[in-house]
Amino acid sequence: MESSAAQTDDEIDLLDLLVVIAENLKLLILGPLFVGICALGIAFTLPQTYESQSTLNPQKPGLNVSGAMLASYIKSFDVLKKAADDIGFEPDSSTQQRIAKLEKLLAVSVGKQDQLVTLKTQGDSPESARLLNESIWKNVLPLTIPRGKDMERLQTQIQAERERLQAGQKLEIETAKLLSGSASASEATSRLYGELLAANSTRLQAIAALEAQAEGLTLENLTEQPTVPERAIKPKKALIAIAATLGAGMLLLFFVFVRHALRSSSKDPEQAAKLQQIRRALGFKS
Repeated sequence: MESSAAQTDDEIDLLDLLVVIAENLKLLILGPLFVGICALGIAFTLPQTYESQSTLNPQKPGLNVSGAMLASYIKSFDVLKKAADDIGFEPDSSTQQRIAKLEKLLAVSVGKQDQLVTLKTQGDSPESARLLNESIWKNVLPLTIPRGKDMERLQTQIQAERERLQAGQKLEIETAKLLSGSASASEATSRLYGELLAANSTRLQAIAALEAQAEGLTLENLTEQPTVPERAIKPKKALIAIAATLGAGMLLLFFVFVRHALRSSSKDPEQAAKLQQIRRALGFKS
């Protein structure tokens, strides 16, 4: 009998809750919707943040520059300072403040397999995000050019290869004249001409590789140029509206149940005593 009575009380309590919800259904639906719409409207007035992205392939014949090295260049103080000066980033702030803010506006990652370097930069407009991205690369890429003795060594090698190529091309022309001017040209002459062609072609490739090494990485090595974003990444308007709607719904539901409990306590002495005990525990005056 007691268990049956307890089950009946539980069912009554559940029905009471459903009745409370039904009586306040309009408030519980329209209230959160109104808050969500207001939150969405406010989200449209918040500052917009756009993100530009670019990708660079550091792999270039004869050039030993890793993706990790480029990432460290991008985050270096000198590069960020020059980039800030180029785009006129917050000129009234101190250098340290400018760099600290700029660091929060960029992110760089390096692919584990392909070593591709991806740079993401943020700005309050699509163009400012792109300009920051482009400015960073313009200040980073010159750092990949060999300097000092390394550059002198490369220039010496290039000059030597060009002189050898010039001599080889001269001999190639003379051999070609022998072959075209004499019907009885020997097989050795023909073989020599073929070897000269191959050697000169190889030397041209070697010169191109050395020149590329001396040039360092350039904007042409970007597999993805700095993009002009079409949509803002922040604030996430839909997420703000949904969160505000759910939060308002929970608060209104709590408010409805508390109001119902307060009204019911005045009719039930036992409930009134419990409410009085709660007030004393919270420090409220009776």
